[in-house]
Amino acid sequence: MNRSSSLKQKVYGAAMAALLTVGLISESEAITMQEATLENGMRVIIVPDHRSPVVLHSVWFQAGSVDEAEGVTGIAHMLEHMMFKSTKNRTNEEREKLIQRNGAQENAFTSRDYTAYYQKVAKDRLGLMMDQEADRMVNLALTDEVFQPERKVVLEERQLRTESNPVNRFYEKLVSKHFGKHPYEHPVIGWREDIEGYKLQDNLDWYNTHYAPNNATMILVGDITLDEALPMVKKHYGDLKPAETPKRKLPEQPLREEEVRFVEVDKDVQVPLFVQFYRAPSAQAKVAGIHGDTADAPALEVLADILGGGQTSRLYKALVTEQKIADSASSGYDETGAGESSIDVYAQPKPDVTLDRIEKAVDDVIAELLKKGVTEDEVSRSIMALKSSHVYGQDDLFNTVYRLGLWLMAGGDTKGYNAYIGKVESVTKGDVLRVAKKYFVKQHRTTGLLVAEESQLK
Repeated sequence: MNRSSSLKQKVYGAAMAALLTVGLISESEAITMQEATLENGMRVIIVPDHRSPVVLHSVWFQAGSVDEAEGVTGIAHMLEHMMFKSTKNRTNEEREKLIQRNGAQENAFTSRDYTAYYQKVAKDRLGLMMDQEADRMVNLALTDEVFQPERKVVLEERQLRTESNPVNRFYEKLVSKHFGKHPYEHPVIGWREDIEGYKLQDNLDWYNTHYAPNNATMILVGDITLDEALPMVKKHYGDLKPAETPKRKLPEQPLREEEVRFVEVDKDVQVPLFVQFYRAPSAQAKVAGIHGDTADAPALEVLADILGGGQTSRLYKALVTEQKIADSASSGYDETGAGESSIDVYAQPKPDVTLDRIEKAVDDVIAELLKKGVTEDEVSRSIMALKSSHVYGQDDLFNTVYRLGLWLMAGGDTKGYNAYIGKVESVTKGDVLRVAKKYFVKQHRTTGLLVAEESQLK
């Protein structure tokens, strides 16, 4: 189980038909979604997929590390652990036997914008999964005798995953420096001093504040329709009482006047690492002070893919294939996020190649792109790759749930999710150059250098 690290019927058939008509999205790329809202405010989204008689049942809460207060960072992740403890109605052992006896697979995960729980199960056992999930949404029986040992488990998890890994230690510090006073600066697992200071009441407060049906979204993907699912959903979740949950309000990180640079010299490092983050909007949030536009997200995704999306990308060809100064070079961009995103650049040098050579080579690749733009062929290949990933991803139930859940928890809606890939398809080489010039700005970036000794810097 992963401990790392939630009635108006509304079906979007007409909206999908409109998108298909104008050619924004092909029939094979559109996901059929059926949506309802219970009277207590819980959203229910169904993605029918009748290729096998199973259903992936998931509940997503719009409550992640971005919503935490100073001093209790990681409390969302801590509660994820506690959700696998006993409730007022059944012990944890009974719940685990229920899952095992019925052949279900389950997991949970916490991130910046959400906490999610899911079970993959045969269709005829779906009601059992709903029963236990609805139970623990409101009936957790938390005690200090259970809480304190689990708090130590989380400390051990942090030690193993972050503090014992030089790359993860570096990355955590770099992200914190990049985001400054934005809550994305905090690691999802939380800072050690906060975890050490957790009290049971901290977890109870988080649970009572955020775990309510009106702050939850159920996503069902698999061999089921809304008509079949809704009676079950009403039976198990319909009587849960809504609560007053806080409206998410994210502070804006101010515009910076100069580049942030962070150098870490760590004797435990096996291979030096070069990282750059360029501030950029997500599909849901702008960048403070830069006048970034969420409509730029599709072009940013194509830009990141052309720059460093694989072995045919510009960074890989320049640093790995041609200059032979790096073992790897890549870039990425994530369009989903309640807060701003970034274009991320990574490179690992070959032995005896210093990071100043890597940085210059990366700067040269970006400068060339800004000067001459990209080609039609690059844009076409990138769009095809992104579309293929989107379409083939629909063959996996979890991948469908995960992508849709990320989008919704960041503040997007179902129509926007289905329309997004069509917007990617409409990106032109002019769009790519425009966003490159807009966001590849030195004073808006953060550069991180990780080495074992200073001689590897220059």
